Order: sequence, then structure tokens, then C-alpha cells
Amino acid sequence: MKIRKILIGLSISILSTVSILDIWNIDKVKAESVIDTNSINNWKPDDNRTCLIVDTDAALDDLRAFVVLVPHRAIKAVVVTEGISSVERGTTAIALYLAAANPTVPILQGNATTLPPNYDWLPAVRAANERLNGFLASAVPTKASKTNIADRVRYATKDCKEIEVLALGPWTSFVQYAPQLAGRLKRVIASGRPIQETTPENFNCEYDIASCRQASEILYNVREAIWIDLPTDLSVNPSYAPTTKMINALPTTGLPGLLRALLNLDPSQWLTTRMWDDSAALYILYPTSFVVRAAHLEPIINEVKLRNLWLDAVK
Repeated sequence: MKIRKILIGLSISILSTVSILDIWNIDKVKAESVIDTNSINNWKPDDNRTCLIVDTDAALDDLRAFVVLVPHRAIKAVVVTEGISSVERGTTAIALYLAAANPTVPILQGNATTLPPNYDWLPAVRAANERLNGFLASAVPTKASKTNIADRVRYATKDCKEIEVLALGPWTSFVQYAPQLAGRLKRVIASGRPIQETTPENFNCEYDIASCRQASEILYNVREAIWIDLPTDLSVNPSYAPTTKMINALPTTGLPGLLRALLNLDPSQWLTTRMWDDSAALYILYPTSFVVRAAHLEPIINEVKLRNLWLDAVK
């Protein structure tokens, strides 16, 4: 079985002499990290065999990611992990949002980190996201589940031959349920950057750095693990930000109509953000629109084309 390899300052020809766990235990590396391009995009999901799990922290860009996926892929289960939103209130928000498309998708309460970072900007952002950008008058917590996330994911996927995970938030829940999926977990597509490339801006890893490290070790045994991010040098690269023009081009009915309505309630919450999780979802549909950049992938197209691709996927 071909496994995705990460190289750090080494040629592909000598990869077999390097311990991948030693590589993943490095916080920061000055040498360039490179993806073996021969090992990505070799596995293709089978609509009759492959189940998709979305692991989300219920942020506004996650909502845009869902609206991309829903017309094209059946979602077997959604796991809500603490990050931008809390587990309890984020679960309610995601359940209400996805009810506009498919009210039968299981929305599973995931885990929260025991040592969350202290971000001064997070409380206000969390309050807005848990209320679906003001669509809800107040955030509503879901009743706590009595079973652990590993058991709930295993039950939700009991009929799945193969499993694919789209990770849009921190890794706190993933490290609990992924080992239970054993050899069925074939591909993980993650929003952000891997541990060896992490920076303070890499929220999904930095929010729970211990789980990010543990996830990297788990992903070594997954056939394909791919991280999707956007260019960070904004003085050189376009911003890849969502725009009101893009949102107002959405249909006015169904899930796209709901997204359009709730985002227009308070554009200040997302106009200065970027199409992070949107891009991870778009990779599933349009992998050739992305190119390898060190140990992750970035869009090969400019921001205007990326927005148009997003709209094409939704429509």
C-alpha cells in the first residue's frame, strides 16, 4: 500500500532511511519540506464504498465548505470539535444549518481540549459563530452525550467499507476516533498545515498542539493525508478572501440561500477572513486546481478563479 511520504531536506530516493515519526516530532524545520507528488491523488473515493466524515469547529468558513460538498458528496456523519465554536453550542448551530439540506445526517459531539490557548479575539468570534452570524437570537447548547466520540463514529460508519475525513478544525476529536476506524480510513484532507510547518497562524494545529502531534503519527498509517492552505505572504499573493459579490451570487433557496442570508447579517465577521476551509472542500472536487508547496498544497489558481470555482461547485 502506497503511503503519503513527507521529506525534509532529503531526496525521494533516500526516504526509506528516514524515520517519519522523527520528522513529525520536529516543531519547526528550517529546511524545506516536500510532498512526494507521486503519492497524492492515487486513491479515489468510490461512491458505493466510501463514506465521508466532516470534522468541524463550526466556523463560518466551515459553513461555506459544507455548501460546496452537499451537492456532490453524501456526508455520513459530522463531528463537532472545539475550536472557533464550543462543542455544545457548535453542535446545535451545525445541526440547524445542515437541516436545510439533509436533516438526517448525524451531528456528533466531539471533544474539547483540556488546555485551550488564550486568544483575546476568540470570545467575540465564538459568540458570533455559535449564533450562525446572528441568525440565532442566542446560542443554544446541545445536551451532553453519554457515549464517547470513538463509539459514536464507529456506530455511524458501521456499514462503511472505506472512510474519508475532511478535517476543518483542531485534531482533538480525530485522535480519539481515528484509531477505531482501523484500515478503513483511506484518506484525510485537512485544512491548514502539518506539524512541521505550523506557525501561530495555523489555528487548527496550534489550538491543540498535542493532538496535532498525535494526529500526525496516526496519519502515517493512512493511505493519503493532504493538508490544504492558502499563501501566507499577502504582499506577494492575493488574499483569497470571500467577498459580498461572491455571497450575493448564491441562490436564494435551500442551503445556499440560508448561507447567503446568515452571512449577510454581519459581513464584518468574515470579510477580513480567508477561504481556508472552503479551499479544503474544493480540493475534494477539483484536486488539479491545487499545487504542492513544501508539505502542503495551495491553490494554483488566483483568488478570482477560486471564488468562481466555489460558486460553480455550489450551483
